[in-house]
Amino acid sequence: RDAIKRSNAEMCAYLEQVIAQRRVEPRDDLLTALVRAEADKQTLTADEVLAMAALVLAGGNETTTNLIGNAVMGLLSRPADLAAVRNDRSLVPRLLEEVLRHDSPIQMVFRRTTTAVAVGDTTIPAGAVVFVLLGSANRDEQQFPDPDRFDLHRDTTGHHAFGFATHYCLGAELARLEAKVALEELLFSCPPFAGALERCHRVSSILIRGVESLPLRFEG
Repeated sequence: RDAIKRSNAEMCAYLEQVIAQRRVEPRDDLLTALVRAEADKQTLTADEVLAMAALVLAGGNETTTNLIGNAVMGLLSRPADLAAVRNDRSLVPRLLEEVLRHDSPIQMVFRRTTTAVAVGDTTIPAGAVVFVLLGSANRDEQQFPDPDRFDLHRDTTGHHAFGFATHYCLGAELARLEAKVALEELLFSCPPFAGALERCHRVSSILIRGVESLPLRFEG
């Protein structure tokens, strides 16, 4: 925990420095837009500018990186699916949605109950911290038949990889676009690739589902 606190403090110090620079030297970028919202007394306070910058940096980077890595790892472990996607570019969005469902980059979120709520035979009291298991919901057999099977042609409607309701991920469509562009470049602009799955190691986390490293070998 001490290491996490130090790392977070270093990140915030860096962002505060860059935000201060943008106040003096505006650029055509997101941070400048956030700073201007603060300066124009629109909706963001100084603390909110910092929080939004940290959110975009972390949420807009690591989760999408893990989505891309999980998709590539899934294709390497399923050669038939890899061949199918290579033969039909229109399958890339289907691939991404099934990866989001089957191998969710974020496995859980944390919530605090505002009132007592009944879940099955259990009543969760108000003020309780709850771990909502998105990864488990995405493998719910009542929603997805044979949920542990990866299926490119599955109807993935209702998966919760991006959360739900008022807490639905702000960057969901950006993440989809980033992953789509990256996979299309990898699959259709690069030579065929192979990888040694035994050399791929998962991130050690109960929250994040991703790979630490994914070495590829391009052929030809």
